[in-house]
Amino acid sequence: MNRVTAKYVALATTAAFAVSVVGVSAVSAPAGALGASPRSAGSTAAQCKGTSLKPVVHDDAVRREAKLATLVADLRARRDPFALNGPQISALQGASAGITALDGQIASTCYPTLAALRADATKIFVDYRVFWLRGPQTHVIEAADRLDEARSRLAEAAGLLAKRVGANAPAQADLAAMDQALASADAKLGTPPSAGPSIAAVAGLQPAADMSQDTTVLQGAHADLLAARAALADARADGLKVISDLHA
Repeated sequence: MNRVTAKYVALATTAAFAVSVVGVSAVSAPAGALGASPRSAGSTAAQCKGTSLKPVVHDDAVRREAKLATLVADLRARRDPFALNGPQISALQGASAGITALDGQIASTCYPTLAALRADATKIFVDYRVFWLRGPQTHVIEAADRLDEARSRLAEAAGLLAKRVGANAPAQADLAAMDQALASADAKLGTPPSAGPSIAAVAGLQPAADMSQDTTVLQGAHADLLAARAALADARADGLKVISDLHA
């Protein structure tokens, strides 16, 4: 049972108890209260189903809105070499606005059945996928930004070293290895302004009821980011060897 299913099982159990309490209250209300018969007595709040559960739903909405705000701030602090940050920020802000509106709708609606409340509350999870998609998706884009920044610095260093190796054979060999490592990183990461295939695929993902395909794409991008990072580490090590060769 996943976390969302477990939560709603708990909510349904709590709601069933709440409904039974409402029934007891209605039966035990004084005859003639509000000019109504014992069967129809009770406040509007008592007639609305799942009212006591709305604070739980609201807390979930607030937690997701806070996460989305953090993700937007993280992206705004980056350089955006692949031109993915702007569209992602718009998607995150759109999700936040949608969750806020849905939260308000749920809070103000008198639901005739618990199932009706559950149907709307489920949209907070399924329609927006903040923690399953938008968070990991943003982290992939941000990681690509950071790795490209490191790649740019290493490429600049490689250019400077190329001017100094001259006829030094060991330095030439190590510089060639450095260039190859940078090319390997590019194959995974991409070359600005074009992101690598897996990074671009992640940026295009949308929330879905079945997240299996989204998960596969995210895993592929994660693997490529790790490979790019390893290649950049190799490039740095090769650059240090070139420096050592030149001072030998």
